[in-house]
Amino acid sequence: MKKAFIKEIFASVQGEGPWAGQRHIFVRFIGCDLRCGYCDTPQALPTEDAASRTCDAQISPSSWEREQVANPVTSGDLSALCERLRVRGPARPIASLTGGEPLLHVAFLKEWLPRARRAFDIYLETNGIHHAAMGEIASLVDTVSMDIKLPSATGQPERWDDHRRFLDAAGDAAVAVKTVITRDTTGDDLMIAARLTAAHDGAVPFIIQPVSGDLAPAADVLLRMQNAALSVLEDVRVIPQLHTVLGLP
Repeated sequence: MKKAFIKEIFASVQGEGPWAGQRHIFVRFIGCDLRCGYCDTPQALPTEDAASRTCDAQISPSSWEREQVANPVTSGDLSALCERLRVRGPARPIASLTGGEPLLHVAFLKEWLPRARRAFDIYLETNGIHHAAMGEIASLVDTVSMDIKLPSATGQPERWDDHRRFLDAAGDAAVAVKTVITRDTTGDDLMIAARLTAAHDGAVPFIIQPVSGDLAPAADVLLRMQNAALSVLEDVRVIPQLHTVLGLP
């Protein structure tokens, strides 16, 4: 049975993108191959003692109480830990895979997802560069929330070709694109991302997500960027992180 290093498992509302406000069960994987300047989950980055870490797992959907589960977690144990966080009712529960970068764990996901989809809709949050891994599990994922990493915001090299190939690899999954905007983000970068998305599908939801705090962009900048992106895309939205506004994990 495959195993993966997982930082935490918890239930909350989705705080980002067009599905903000939905109830999700979050599985936060450890490990990311990027180091974005605005990263808000540094706790999910690997450390030298990652092998000895435990997974911080919420016990029930009605309590914030958590327990420590030994890492790495098996696919069977992950299903059980997610199952106990379901809110009972007519709505089909959603498991949100986040990180870190979940696609670094593609071998684990290929084993776990066929079982998980019997109980949950699968929502994948990804940095949008691992096109080969995406192709391997595209048929096992319902929704893909894909970042397009803007070099002027991340401080990282450009990844345009990787993002193009990733969109092609996503297959029939519902896709939304998110771009994180800081005070350093350039309009040129934003429009490259918008045109890249439009070349794939002009109707894909395109989310402009401003960071908060010292790196936050000005409101008029966000509106100008939205106007520009709307010249090539049908659905461009400015959506801050809802869970940050609400004080939720």
